[in-house]
Formats: sequence, C-alpha cells, structure tokens
Amino acid sequence: MDFEAKKQRALNLLAKTGMWKSTYAPLYVNLLWRFNFRCRPPHFVPFYMTFLNFSLYFGVLWGGIMWFLQWRHDGDSAEGILLKILSAGVTFGLIMTMYYALSRWYYRLPAWEDV
Repeated sequence: MDFEAKKQRALNLLAKTGMWKSTYAPLYVNLLWRFNFRCRPPHFVPFYMTFLNFSLYFGVLWGGIMWFLQWRHDGDSAEGILLKILSAGVTFGLIMTMYYALSRWYYRLPAWEDV
C-alpha cells in the first residue's frame, strides 16, 4: 500500500475515535504534508522519534524566544542558557511523547505497519 492510502486510512481511523482533528493532524504535520513530506500522523510515530522531534523543535523555538526577550539582558553564562534550553526541551518532549503514547493506548490504535 502506498503512503497516501495508508495515511488516509490512518486519518479515517483517528477521526472515528472522536478526537479533535487538530490533535491527530496538527498544523505542523499539515504543513509538512503540504510540502510533500511523507510523515506519519503523530499517533503513529515511534516513541523515540516523537521525543526527539518535540524536544528539538521546542528547545530551539523556546530558547530563541527567551534569548531575544530575556536572556540577552541577564548576562547568564552560555552553559546556563544551554542547560535551561535542554531541560525545557526534554521536559516538553517527554510530556508530548507520553501524551501521544497514552492516547495511542487509550484509543487502541494499531501500529503503523498494521494500518
């Protein structure tokens, strides 16, 4: 089965669960699909990849915003700033990864290979 057909079956399966569309097809995923990236819906992404994606994008985004709004005026060391970015990214990554893993378990969703 080609990726588009599998993605459509997965989206139909997710829609039948009753969860919001913004939960199973968030904006960043829709943008990636629009630019022809072949990425799975978030509920079907492996645990480690979900953690890595959310940790990296949140850490970089939040760290950049905090740098321009606060940290460049505080005089903190580079190590301190990197530690704050790393801890925020890891925390957010774990929370989002656990959310999608528990949601996958709660709705009894099959593995991507079985869709």
